[in-house]
Amino acid sequence: MTKSKLKLAIGLGATCSGCDIAILDLGEKLVDVFNSFDIVFWPTAQDQKLDQLKDMPDGSIDVALYHGSIANSENREIALLLRKKSKTMIAFGACACIGGIPGLANTTTASDLLETVYKTTIST
Repeated sequence: MTKSKLKLAIGLGATCSGCDIAILDLGEKLVDVFNSFDIVFWPTAQDQKLDQLKDMPDGSIDVALYHGSIANSENREIALLLRKKSKTMIAFGACACIGGIPGLANTTTASDLLETVYKTTIST
């Protein structure tokens, strides 16, 4: 009897994609991941669109990893959709868990942030 693989999705919000690199840094251990999981959604590594995730039945994904922060409505939509489609969702990485670098924008207003980034830094 062949053991069926678990279904894995990897979604992202506002991110540098360092968490994707961390997954790839598993090196030879990736073979174990591929032997245990069918990766059903990972737009960074596969040519997949959000509509494909939307078309999956609710609860059809066994495990979803979400990395990146929620910085806009699209990031929020992806996070909520992954939660709806998965049995277990895991916040993966500093941005998903505690906001990371994008979360620093929450310490100021949008107009002050834009002023700092585009006008008042030494390099600009």
